[in-house]
Amino acid sequence: MADPSNEVCPDFNGNAYTNICDDICQATAETQAAVIQHLTQSWTVGHNQRVNEWNQNREQELVDTEEANRARAAQEDEVRAQQEAEDEKERIESEKKKLKMNSFNDKTSVGDAISPRPSQYVVQKLNNFEYIELWYFSPDGCKEALRTACSVVDDFGLTRVDDQLTIQPAYAFKVSKAAIADHDLPFSTFLRSKNLFLMQLSKAKWPQTHINALSLFFWHLENHSICNNSNLGDLVVLHYASWVCQDWHDHLKQDEAFNIAIINETLLRSINEELWDKICSQTLAMVHFS
Repeated sequence: MADPSNEVCPDFNGNAYTNICDDICQATAETQAAVIQHLTQSWTVGHNQRVNEWNQNREQELVDTEEANRARAAQEDEVRAQQEAEDEKERIESEKKKLKMNSFNDKTSVGDAISPRPSQYVVQKLNNFEYIELWYFSPDGCKEALRTACSVVDDFGLTRVDDQLTIQPAYAFKVSKAAIADHDLPFSTFLRSKNLFLMQLSKAKWPQTHINALSLFFWHLENHSICNNSNLGDLVVLHYASWVCQDWHDHLKQDEAFNIAIINETLLRSINEELWDKICSQTLAMVHFS
């Protein structure tokens, strides 16, 4: 539809409208001038209506166009915001996967002593909250860990760390052939090894309640009266510690663990009697065959 504001009023005085004007004059008994005036007024009214409708339609079209533009812009902003959020999430995840070096205190120096370092096999065991013999925390165990770590490594294996598979040297998964059970350790080695063991538990982020329970467990055994009142006191404590620690870890896996810090005196006496019986039997056997 063309813009009606460009319309021009017809010349009702012209020849093209003579017949129409004559017919209207005869029908209405009005003069030709009055008829022409009525026709002009009628056309003007219609013209103004068409112009108003045209303007209203153009205004509505403009409003509709602006609303459509706003809706499209809002949709584009939403899509852009979602994309930016996804990009930011990917960036954060990527940053998490990057290796990061911690800062250091520029006001302090290295300590007066450096604690022995257990093997990667031990660290992996502790990180998995698994039982590990105290020998690995002894001077001999730490020396072997240092020798193994410094040797040439040809084999590698897969392990899961923080829900991700990583490649590590095969020695990190191997049990040491030199390792011995806790009850076969010299008592002095047992006491030294449990100290490093407890230190490593904190580094492995064990729950503090578990670390406290184990600390009390070793303290009660080290200071138990059986060490002074029995010739086998140290050996009894070693066997008790060895057997109870393994049993505690087994129960932890089943979510049925007991308080290891509470010493079972009945079990302790049973171990003492069992060791005495074994020594007596060995002594009798030696006398018999001598």
